[in-house]
Amino acid sequence: MRRYDSYDYEEAFKKYIDDTEEERLEKLLKEGKVNCLYRTATTKCTNIKSQTTLLEAQIYPSYPRLSDMPKTKKRPSSKAQRNLNDKNARRYLIRLANINFGKGDLWCTFGWNDDKLPTDEERARKDIKNFIAKINYRRKRKGLGNIKYIYVLAFDGYVRPHFHILMTGDGMDRDELESLWKKCDRPNTRRISPDDDFLITGLGEYISRNPHGTKRWVSSRNLKKPPEPTKSYSKFKKRRVERMAKDHTVLETELTKAYPGYKFLDAEVKYNGINAAFYIYARMVRN
Repeated sequence: MRRYDSYDYEEAFKKYIDDTEEERLEKLLKEGKVNCLYRTATTKCTNIKSQTTLLEAQIYPSYPRLSDMPKTKKRPSSKAQRNLNDKNARRYLIRLANINFGKGDLWCTFGWNDDKLPTDEERARKDIKNFIAKINYRRKRKGLGNIKYIYVLAFDGYVRPHFHILMTGDGMDRDELESLWKKCDRPNTRRISPDDDFLITGLGEYISRNPHGTKRWVSSRNLKKPPEPTKSYSKFKKRRVERMAKDHTVLETELTKAYPGYKFLDAEVKYNGINAAFYIYARMVRN
């Protein structure tokens, strides 16, 4: 039987559930207006160093008729489309970082002195490219392969030009690394110490923000890519999802049961204010 779930469920389900919504939700559930089953998309990202796996589960409605599917903008505004693209890009970057970087790798910030300021973004990116080439040349002389990296450049009139970079940490100490960047006197480099549960999600979230100008990320080609999510129509039945949505304790218990070996970290539950269909986003970890 064909199901319809090709829609932007994060756009369709925006209202967070809290204690003040309980009466309204009970009313919607009793009316039983929504006819759906739930599809679960599961993404597992395993860090190549620690072998810790961070799991993301997205549970959202799938409908028997196209007309039942929540209405979202078929042609979103350019701003809305940019926001959606940014959201997807940020989530991808965080997964990419969590898979490829871990304990002992480097998190650095480099800038430019007044007398070495780049004239434009193109010049700034050329400086960064030359810097990475120097690092790889130095590593090659030591019999090591090219670094893995993700960098973001902040370059506009509101902030002083600088870039953040996540990079391979073996084979080069911080003093040697800093000596290769000739554009500023005070580079900032530090070793990464991942969180036991969320790995380097915090760093990924930080570098994925876009408050100024061109702050976009660039990555090396030798990174291990995040896997495509696995999808299932049978992992969580409708009544089970409804109980999970109403009770956080039930939600944690059911997720732990559905993903044995994983520890529950956090979850958010939303609905769209029109019917009693829910969207659940949860994170779990296996160390």
